[in-house]
Amino acid sequence: MIKLQDKYIEIGKITRYQGNKGEVRVMPSTDIPQRFFELDSVFLKNADEFYELEIEYIRFHKQFVIIKFFGIDSIDQAEELKNSRVLIVESEKYLLPEDSYYVDDLVGCKVYLSDDTYLGKVIEVVDTSGTDIIIVKGEAKEYMLPASREMIIEIDLEAEKIIYNPIQGLLDL
Repeated sequence: MIKLQDKYIEIGKITRYQGNKGEVRVMPSTDIPQRFFELDSVFLKNADEFYELEIEYIRFHKQFVIIKFFGIDSIDQAEELKNSRVLIVESEKYLLPEDSYYVDDLVGCKVYLSDDTYLGKVIEVVDTSGTDIIIVKGEAKEYMLPASREMIIEIDLEAEKIIYNPIQGLLDL
């Protein structure tokens, strides 16, 4: 049974309607989009609303996941779901291989350079279809850091700390 106090993780975002039967187009934020096929329902969150919708069927179209929800049968109804975050209960997330992390786990981590200089906190991770970009909000400005294995020295989720060693010239400190 799902409780309101459960923790949720984002697995995608509805970008628009698809077709005229109430389907929605979801940009997955998971590296394993096939995981959508295992779901019977998802939670949607936008602005002030949070609710659960049951999935009628799922298919893929290019890089998108197309979802048809029960009770959403028109373009107008599907359009109302635009920009909703698609969530699952955290307990349903996959166990990841070593040295792989969920974006939600990285947001809020403090970022330090290898010389122990505090850079700021992770506020977002942007999927670029290549090397992801970590957005770090420092005291004076924001930094866009490539999430490159060569530059990330350590990620300690317990301590909420990331040690980063940028290439020369990447940061203007």
